[in-house]
Amino acid sequence: MMILKLISRLPFPLLYLLSDFLYFMARYVFRYRNGVIMKNLRNSFPEKTEKELISIRNGFYRHLGDVVVESLKTLTISKEALRKRVRLVNPEVINAFYDQGQSVITATAHQGNWEWMLVSCSEQLPFYVDVVYQQLASPFFDQLMKQLRSRFGAQPIEKKSSFRTMVLHRDKVYITGMAADQKTTNLQHRYETIFLNQPTAFYTGPERVAHKLSHAVLFVNIRRVKRGFYEIIFHLLDAPPLRKEENYITEKYVRLVEKSIRERPTEYLWSHNRWKKTRQTQ
Repeated sequence: MMILKLISRLPFPLLYLLSDFLYFMARYVFRYRNGVIMKNLRNSFPEKTEKELISIRNGFYRHLGDVVVESLKTLTISKEALRKRVRLVNPEVINAFYDQGQSVITATAHQGNWEWMLVSCSEQLPFYVDVVYQQLASPFFDQLMKQLRSRFGAQPIEKKSSFRTMVLHRDKVYITGMAADQKTTNLQHRYETIFLNQPTAFYTGPERVAHKLSHAVLFVNIRRVKRGFYEIIFHLLDAPPLRKEENYITEKYVRLVEKSIRERPTEYLWSHNRWKKTRQTQ
């Protein structure tokens, strides 16, 4: 951990040289998850040429290198430096709920720098912040990610105990952050739809919990402005009294994520085997 902290203290120009090295290794040496990435891209964008898909893949490799070094920088970055690099475009959308004493659930996606999105929101917003996470197999990396995510006050909570924690925190005005774009094997709590031209199952946890606890739900999107600089935009999905239409919130979330990916495809986490199982084999 000490070595990582020392690396994180490097100035950004040197960190981005390290990112360029990671890009070279991922693209030319290890061809990091190339098969998964290209399969995902071909299925998601059948209208694009192979040349266009390769360009997106290469852009993804560059972006992933930046996310790695920027996330590492979180270990030592100051609040002032982070604020200069991550701007909340419309914080009034979410802060209005704080003023009302209304807790919220934020549904996010693995796009842009999702780690900076968390620490920036926990540092700049007045809410108490919980973030739901899946425990990693490696104790070292599990501890590292918890340290990164809690740097400016967010409290990581393991997925299995997340609902219980939310109930215990009812005396606070809080945000519960959930990354809701990854695959789910939960047959009971999932919503199947067409996403990026493919049958896709989404976990409906944010919507179900919102109805149980009467929370507002927002999609939080982070987009890259230029290297090392981002903007965060809040989109309201629904607020109490919540609509009773089944999967209304989840469907609205899915379409906003899809729109965001189509606008900036290099910033999505294509290396994740999101569509490992088809609708027929699930």
